[in-house]
Amino acid sequence: MEKSAEHMAMFPPKKILVPLDLSEASVPAWQQAQLLGREFGAKVEGIYVQPWIYSGLKAGMPSSTATARASAEALEELRTKLGLSADVGVVPGEVEETILSWGKDLGFDLIVMGTHGRTGLQRAIQGSIAETVVYHSVIPVLVVRGKPGTFKNVLAPVNFEPYALTGLQAAAYAAQAFKARLTAFHVLDAALDADPAAIKEAKSRLAAALSRLTPHVRRACKPSMRLGFGKTDEQIVAASSDADLVVMAAHHRGFLNDTILGTTVERVIRHSTKPILAIPPGLASRRLSDGVSVLLRHDRKSAGIP
Repeated sequence: MEKSAEHMAMFPPKKILVPLDLSEASVPAWQQAQLLGREFGAKVEGIYVQPWIYSGLKAGMPSSTATARASAEALEELRTKLGLSADVGVVPGEVEETILSWGKDLGFDLIVMGTHGRTGLQRAIQGSIAETVVYHSVIPVLVVRGKPGTFKNVLAPVNFEPYALTGLQAAAYAAQAFKARLTAFHVLDAALDADPAAIKEAKSRLAAALSRLTPHVRRACKPSMRLGFGKTDEQIVAASSDADLVVMAAHHRGFLNDTILGTTVERVIRHSTKPILAIPPGLASRRLSDGVSVLLRHDRKSAGIP
């Protein structure tokens, strides 16, 4: 049954999808998903999407035999990398579309995937599957690079727009689930570094946003505030060096801007070495320990804009 746009992103997750390729970038993602699976009792499933191999004899027609052979070889290689008991499936199709479809339609709460961290000309030519999935996914996407680990310090960038404040709430729920400390982080223009009034206002708005977290969540994640000055993505990347996890709400500004520069989340993914949990725009939710799911609507009232 297809899920609507009002898909509720559950945290902690109970079913995790791990898109895999045959590179080493997939291994940390799989290991991180396994850690989360053990911590939260979640089911972890891997998927390798085998692009169709087209026949030279019948132009434009995929060769089922060649594709099946490549799929079998890929599965064998993945089992060698991840272990014979790994719950991994191989399906033919278009890579990004298949990942997004599985994540949306098959009951997954979270996608965990690695990234090659391409930048510059290499990224322009080859693109980034992780960024495409983050941009279009209706469920949270955790992008990891490097060794898997535990999350004890969560950084939540906030710009006071409704989507970002919804992301702050989602970050607080994630921090609660991980038993981690939460830092709400706001970036001001570099010129405001010496402006006491601007700094006071930013701190006041951060405090107001944090005050709208439920008391037991605030007690659990012990939130603090931090300011940065300069370019938003650069400051977030710099601040992420002190965190184990960055939680950001994805936001689409428009085709031209996003195509040329990418969203802030995508730019942070390219340059940060820390895991990034991207919360999809629109709706987010959490699962409390008692099993109650709370829907956070993407509007000014629920986002708590002062």
